[in-house]
Amino acid sequence: MLLIGADWLQGPYLYKLYNDYGLSLTEIAMLFLTGFVSGAFAGTAVGGLADTWGRKRVCIVFCFTMIIALLLRLINIYPLLFISHLLSGLATALMYSVFESWYVSEHTSRGFPADWRARTFALSTLLNSIVAIFAGVIANELVGLWGFRAPYIGSILMVSTVAVMVLSTWTENYGRNVQSNMQNDNLLKTLKTGLRTMLSSKNIVVLGLAQTLFECSMYIFVLLYTPAFENVIFNNIGQIPADGLNLGYLFSTMMMAVMVGSLLFQIVELEIKKGPNRTFAKFSEEKLLIVALAAASISFILMARYGETSITTLLIAYHVFECTTGLYYPSIASLKAEAIPEETRAAVMTLIRIPMNLGVGFILYHVGSNNNRR
Repeated sequence: MLLIGADWLQGPYLYKLYNDYGLSLTEIAMLFLTGFVSGAFAGTAVGGLADTWGRKRVCIVFCFTMIIALLLRLINIYPLLFISHLLSGLATALMYSVFESWYVSEHTSRGFPADWRARTFALSTLLNSIVAIFAGVIANELVGLWGFRAPYIGSILMVSTVAVMVLSTWTENYGRNVQSNMQNDNLLKTLKTGLRTMLSSKNIVVLGLAQTLFECSMYIFVLLYTPAFENVIFNNIGQIPADGLNLGYLFSTMMMAVMVGSLLFQIVELEIKKGPNRTFAKFSEEKLLIVALAAASISFILMARYGETSITTLLIAYHVFECTTGLYYPSIASLKAEAIPEETRAAVMTLIRIPMNLGVGFILYHVGSNNNRR
């Protein structure tokens, strides 16, 4: 939860930090683009080797990479911000693949029942939401006290604590049957094996496509929800309040919506386990994922149609979308845990993030280009 808290603490005010530095939307979009391209390539390279290097070891690499990225983010020099996003792109790719790979392997090696994984992912999403709610409030207070850099200093302290905990309490694990010959493995071989595994399974390909489409939308939302909210406020009242918008509080309410989605997932899971006569017995992780994707599509239609004129509609759409993320994450994590073989888990999970990273990068490039033409 410390790791998630460190990540969420950075969210509410990243756009405003860069805006305070004097950067334009185009320059901000290019920084985001850098991070996603870095995640697609550098993150894949390092994450793909976690099966042979050791997943704990790569998690430690993540911690130190993220700390350096956050330190550079405190300096208002554009080339250093560029390097910061190169590093954070690598770190984010690792956070969303290697930590999960380590957990799934540890869960299996300790002999815990497979159906506990879905409950764990649902509980993780719920706790994630609770932590994010508090992170939004804390970010709001930190900015009020010490300015836009304060949340990032808090994140550095939290990631440092995570590094100490991983070093002192975690055991190492590898891809099955890999540890004995890890010296003979290299990056190309590892990624080739992961790619072969991925392409041989229709289920993994479909899950990768779903992840790409949903998370592309999610990261574009992360970049644009603040300027879109400011725009609709300006259109309705003619000005932005002199003391600014309480973006941390908005962030917290959206995270409450994520919590609602994760609770809904848990309720449905419990109903399924109670037998075929229950209300939600015909649901499954697959159907819950479909519901999440459909509801997310509706929310984006509302944002596109009414987002410049109606504050109420825009806020409803924001919160509906965040609720779908609470359904999405435990659903897709459970399905990936079942579909991806243990021996190539980290490699496959980093490979299926490549289309998402490149897709977001492509869209961000066009956001920046269109803004330049204006």
